Amino acid sequence: MVPVPVIGLHHVGIVVADLDAAIETYQKLGLTFDGIADYPHTRIALFHGGEGHVELFEPKDPDSDLGRFLQRRGGLHHVAYAVRDIRAALRQLEEQGFQLIHREPVIGLHGLPVAFIHHESCHGVLTELIEIPEEGSTRQ
Repeated sequence: MVPVPVIGLHHVGIVVADLDAAIETYQKLGLTFDGIADYPHTRIALFHGGEGHVELFEPKDPDSDLGRFLQRRGGLHHVAYAVRDIRAALRQLEEQGFQLIHREPVIGLHGLPVAFIHHESCHGVLTELIEIPEEGSTRQ
């Protein structure tokens, strides 16, 4: 078995009931607030600290996937790891028996290719891969 070449932890995604209160809390923690992305079913606050990022999700629709997640448990939703070649990483993980939610990447919140691995393959943690191109690369 050859491990996927992860280059770092990119972000954690956390589902919260009150985004405004959570923004205040994370600012007090010392993270830099980067703004809010507003979607039909979700508001997302973006933060960074050092090289890592935090995404706080507030579901607008209690019947959405994130709304149901919040009702069941809330809190940590996923962990995202940065890779250079997401397609190669997905092929390698599938060959090793991981259950993939995405066999092909989609464009994520940061405008970069992302793909999710089912939480059952990662001991209960929904796992995201995000492709971070090498500096100077035009590949996306």
